[in-house]
Amino acid sequence: MQTEEFINRVEQAGISDRTVATNVSFATIEALCLHLPQEEIRQMTSQLPSELSQAALKGGQQQTGEADSKVELEDFYTEVATRADMSADDVREPVRVVINTFKKAVTTGEFVDVTFELPADINTLLAS
Repeated sequence: MQTEEFINRVEQAGISDRTVATNVSFATIEALCLHLPQEEIRQMTSQLPSELSQAALKGGQQQTGEADSKVELEDFYTEVATRADMSADDVREPVRVVINTFKKAVTTGEFVDVTFELPADINTLLAS
């Protein structure tokens, strides 16, 4: 899947503003990678479109040490909102749409690996 197709799918799934769809897509991928081990980020990027892979790598580079094992879901929404220049309340539904699109962009095995590596609260978002 190419970046354009990814963004189109996000739009078609209910985020009709192209700018919001794009910003939240990149912000969500980047924020997810703040909480993943570097090896998992590397594996994930091999399955993402180039531009989204860069966002994943950027998130991994922003880690302050080991990937966090405990992160509240509200904090995750705030991380995405900051990156997308939106409010935490406004990113909730777009983040869910991006996660569902991400789920279709990578193999099932890779999605399971990412889910397994994320903190429990973020994991519940991916499971929904």
